[in-house]
Amino acid sequence: MEGKLKISFIGDSHIAYWPFESYFPKWECYNYGVPGKGLDYVEMFHKDVSDSYVVVQLGTNDIYNLNAENMDVYVERYVKAVGAISSRGTYLFCIFPRNDFMDSTAVNCFIALLNGKIREKIKEETNVVYLDVFDKLLLNDKLNPDLTIDDLHLNGAGYRILVYTLRDLFLTDR
Repeated sequence: MEGKLKISFIGDSHIAYWPFESYFPKWECYNYGVPGKGLDYVEMFHKDVSDSYVVVQLGTNDIYNLNAENMDVYVERYVKAVGAISSRGTYLFCIFPRNDFMDSTAVNCFIALLNGKIREKIKEETNVVYLDVFDKLLLNDKLNPDLTIDDLHLNGAGYRILVYTLRDLFLTDR
């Protein structure tokens, strides 16, 4: 491949706070992460990223608006939005685990179910590559405290899991 690998990152605060220049100094990275955003942001995303690879991560900000009744509609919208991004190749990280109130693990059980539905639909309906790091971020069914700064956002050790996933992918696929 000639020149720098060009990657556009799209998503919420997990993307916005990721220090790409530290982890990928030889890549040309564009950060389209916006804290607090969810699926609506990706549905309305209109930047031209067709000349780059795209990495998407979103969903945590939508979790508390979802339930068993509206989950399938959300999955449809999610897959359609991610699949509609025109790129050289799109890679989707799963929705990451998070730590819930009062030490509950219920939210991560729900996220695991949601991720399973998204993964299947992505596989059936798109050419998007699904990157499942959910279990790598877990410890005892919760976001591993050694990987987070606040029970939601990743720290350097958490980001390194994502970095190794992408480096392995892009350095072996290219």
